[in-house]
Amino acid sequence: MIAQILARAALNPLPSVRGLAARVLPTREHPIAGRTVLLTGASSGVGEAAAHLLADRGARLVLVARGAEGLEAVRDEVRRSGGTAEALPCDLTDPDAVAELARTVAADIGPVDVLVNNAGRSIRRTVEDTTDRFHDYERTMALNYFGPVRLTLALLPSMLERGSGHVVNVATWGVPGRVMPKFAAYHASKSAISSFGRDLGAEVAGRGVSVSTVHFPLIRTPMIAPTKDYDAMPALTPQQAASWLADAIATRPVEVMPAYAELLRVLDTFSPSLTDTLVRRAGI
Repeated sequence: MIAQILARAALNPLPSVRGLAARVLPTREHPIAGRTVLLTGASSGVGEAAAHLLADRGARLVLVARGAEGLEAVRDEVRRSGGTAEALPCDLTDPDAVAELARTVAADIGPVDVLVNNAGRSIRRTVEDTTDRFHDYERTMALNYFGPVRLTLALLPSMLERGSGHVVNVATWGVPGRVMPKFAAYHASKSAISSFGRDLGAEVAGRGVSVSTVHFPLIRTPMIAPTKDYDAMPALTPQQAASWLADAIATRPVEVMPAYAELLRVLDTFSPSLTDTLVRRAGI
């Protein structure tokens, strides 16, 4: 019982300096109500949960995913609940489709206040088992890195011109944790988008545009159901993960991560080999 409680506590982010200061000093939160939020990967899982949560908080949603049927179903559910949402199907791995998406949003909807790059794919396979599967790396980078970079580049000029905007990138605990055995393709792609976001955030600091990276822990979605190793592991629900995104939009942190990833990052500074051993034995 105690072990389970500690494991679940490790999923939560450690209090940041900013978070601790907020308890004694007034801080500015950025309201979600009335803001136009473009959310990718919105047809299922965390994206679907985030769509409902953000709509409940008054956001004007632009929902994006590859499959039109599932995406339109989420849009209709949001509207039935009193929210505002548009559905724009798009294959984010297609450069022309991303360019057309950006043009459509600019012409028909208007400026995007918040871009949430949530769409992604995960592959659990050892490097040894992918020696004849280079396409695993190409496909993962196409959706997890090149897609969100293209979309960010398309929307960034308008944000900078207006002096207002926020980009939220979804990554994984393995980026600050440093190592993810059996997830080399996925880990590399999320490391790339995390680095891109951090660099962009430093470049545009002071110009009204912020960049946040949310490093999620394991999330209990259908995507992980076939992996029985995860059945007993603590994980966020899609609704809990959605609340991480909503909080990131409201507070604009540079990064958010579970406590265990923060601790692994510190440990890795002193002993990378020990970090490797701990993660390998934990099976996360």
